[in-house]
Amino acid sequence: MRNVLLLCRTDWFRLAGLPRYSLVYLLILAGFSVSTHVAPIGYVMACYVLSATVVGFDDNSAAGLFTGTLPVSRAQIVWGKYFFCTAFLLLADGVVLLVNRAAAGLLPPSVNPLPIGSLLALQFCGAAVIIAVSLPLILLLGSIRARYGLVAIYMAVFFLLFRYASEAGRGGIPPLPSDAVSLLWLVGAAALLASALITVCLYREHEYLQ
Repeated sequence: MRNVLLLCRTDWFRLAGLPRYSLVYLLILAGFSVSTHVAPIGYVMACYVLSATVVGFDDNSAAGLFTGTLPVSRAQIVWGKYFFCTAFLLLADGVVLLVNRAAAGLLPPSVNPLPIGSLLALQFCGAAVIIAVSLPLILLLGSIRARYGLVAIYMAVFFLLFRYASEAGRGGIPPLPSDAVSLLWLVGAAALLASALITVCLYREHEYLQ
């Protein structure tokens, strides 16, 4: 477990090593967070930054070579990535919550058609499913070979998000019951856990095939 946490810390250091890049997307996330019907767009942009920068290293890159020199197993590398992604998503949810609550008193209620609790659960579940699909591609294929699949995934997701924003703007998205909100959190966590378990098995096999 200690090695997994150290790998997570290494990824945070990589993110901190891109201060301007990170600041721009933090501002984008905060800007979209003022309204619940467009907040998921900024949230998914943050997910793309996650997969395209810190997590999305190619096996032949300097980052991949650095990880390969550490006294860690391939299973620990996988768990480190999933722990980091989960922490990143929860942190992004926290940013959305803080900004939305701070802006709620300054804006009319119509800009927040969906309760903030429903929004946080919905976007975490959706982003968790995206990570559960895209992270195995990155780890098994490398970010270079996986890039077309990632672009296709995010294009489809952004199409759905703009449809959601349009419906939410017209008041077509009803509030979610509390049971559905809890279920969304569980589905997101289950998707990440199942993806991690499968990726650990495939990543170990990938080691012997190389």
